Amino acid sequence: MLTFDKVRDMERLEKQSKKLQKMPEDVVEQLREYVKRKEKGEKTSSDITELENIKSTIKRFFELREGKIVSAALDTVRTGLPPENMTKSEETLFYRLTEEMKKYRESFFSELGRETAATPMYRVKKTLPTFVGPDMKSYSLKENDIINIPQPLDELLLKEGVIEKAG
Repeated sequence: MLTFDKVRDMERLEKQSKKLQKMPEDVVEQLREYVKRKEKGEKTSSDITELENIKSTIKRFFELREGKIVSAALDTVRTGLPPENMTKSEETLFYRLTEEMKKYRESFFSELGRETAATPMYRVKKTLPTFVGPDMKSYSLKENDIINIPQPLDELLLKEGVIEKAG
C-alpha cells in the first residue's frame, strides 16, 4: 500500500538518476487508488493540503519519467539502443515516439538528398551460416546478436522469422 513517504521516495529516486528507475508494472493504478483513498478521507484543511501535496508530487514524478522517455526515444533513434525499466504503458509511448522520430528523420534526410537517418536495429532469432546478400556483402548472423541490415534483405529476413526489430 502506498503512503505519501513512498510516493516522495519514488519521486526522489527518479530525480536523482538520469535513467528510468524500476517501478511496479501497476504503478499508475497504485497511484490512482492512493489518490482516491485520500479523496474519500476526511476533509480537514490539513487533509486538503496533504492531498494537494500528493498530487503535485505525483505530477513531478510523472513529468520526470515522461522527460526521460522522450530523451530515451531520441537516443534510441540515433543509436538503436532502447532504455530499461519502462512500464508497459510507457513502452507504448516510447515506441510511438521512436517511430515518429524515425519517420521525421528519414523524411528530413531524404529531402537533403542523403541517407544519414538512423536505420532500424534487429535482433537475430536464428543463427544462419554466412551468406552473400543482394548488395554482395557477406553476412554472418548469430542468435541474439543486435545488427543493422539494409533493405530489402531486412524485409526478407523479417518475413522468414530470422530477425525481429530490436527494442
